[in-house]
Formats: sequence, structure tokens, C-alpha cells
Amino acid sequence: MSYDFGSVGTVVKGVEASTDPSAHILPELPRSNFYLMHNPEGWEPVQREDGGWEWLPVLKRLLIKPGVNGVRSTKNGTDDSQARIGFQDRGWTILNRDLGYITRYPCRVGHSYYLTWDKPIKAGRRVVIRHDEEGYNEFRRSLVTEGLIPKPVPEILTAILQSHQKVIDRNAKDIHIPAVKAKIEETQDLIDGAKMAANALTGKPKAKRTRAKKVEA
Repeated sequence: MSYDFGSVGTVVKGVEASTDPSAHILPELPRSNFYLMHNPEGWEPVQREDGGWEWLPVLKRLLIKPGVNGVRSTKNGTDDSQARIGFQDRGWTILNRDLGYITRYPCRVGHSYYLTWDKPIKAGRRVVIRHDEEGYNEFRRSLVTEGLIPKPVPEILTAILQSHQKVIDRNAKDIHIPAVKAKIEETQDLIDGAKMAANALTGKPKAKRTRAKKVEA
């Protein structure tokens, strides 16, 4: 009696096709787990694909690693509560990890934790990272529109623009050099676009109208 196994067979491909037991893991030691957080002073002007400008929050990582930034190792595991409280007391916003900004990958020993928009690619013995800039910017933009990060104080954006203006001032004497001239023009375009974006984001404060005092005869 014969039996045709063609209907139940599965083509072996991808990771399953490799005889290398490490084919499905990253060739690196673990990268620490983390929170994303934001300081009220951390903003940057970003040019969109349509040529316009916008302000997006600069996000930093709070590593969940014992001995770093007040993170402790206890008998019950890693305790990051004091680290988070310390940053929050200094005005930082700690973003909830359930927002989906972390992706975990298996590595040599345990797991590596990556920003979701950073895709690790195994290239021989190396790991290269492909960054989805537009996706990350969309995430940062949503943090502001959804109120998870407060809008910036106008004076903070003004101070950041002043730092860009200093770049122009420092290089003005060498404007006859083509490369320097191009840099100055690029920075000026940034300043002009970012000023408009700042006004749209924060709104120009309206000047208070004061009534003239009536002079008695």
C-alpha cells in the first residue's frame, strides 16, 4: 500500500533551513532594557519630507541596568523605581513601556532590547542597525498630539534657535568659502523654517492692551 505525503510536507526555509544553532540569534552580548524619557528642554527642529519644519521631542534612554542611574539589584530582581522617581523629580517625563517603543531580540546570552524603529540585521559576525526615521518621527509627533509630552515653552525653542544662530555668527567671516557659505545658508533655512514651526506649535503670546488712565482736569 502506498501513501502520498505530498499534501502534508512542509518546505524547510528561513531559519529552519539552517543547521547553525545560532542562526536565529544576534551575534552580540545583551543590550540593556530601557525606558524612553523626555526632558522639557529637549526639543529639535526636524525637516519633513514635504520640506516644511516641525519641532519634535528629543527622547533619551533610562537603562534598566543595576548600578546605572540609581537602578538597584535586589533579591527579587532589578528595581528601577528610585531611578524613575529621581528623573521625574527633575522634571523628566517617563514614557510607559506599553507604548510599544521596545522590541526584544534573542542574542548570545539572553536578549537584546532595541528601539522598535531600529531593526538589527545580522551581517556575518556584525550587527548593523537600520533606522526607520519617518516611523520614529511619527511616534515622537504622536506623543505631543496625544498629550503624553507637554508642548514646549516658547523660550526653550528660542534658546535652541539662538544656538543655531551662533553657528552662523562664528562662520560669517569665512562666508567667501563655498562650503562655509552652503553651511550658513542651510542653517539660516533651518532657523527660518523652525521659527514658523515654533509659532504654529506654541502660538504667539498676545500683547496685553492697557487702557490709558483718564486725566482729571
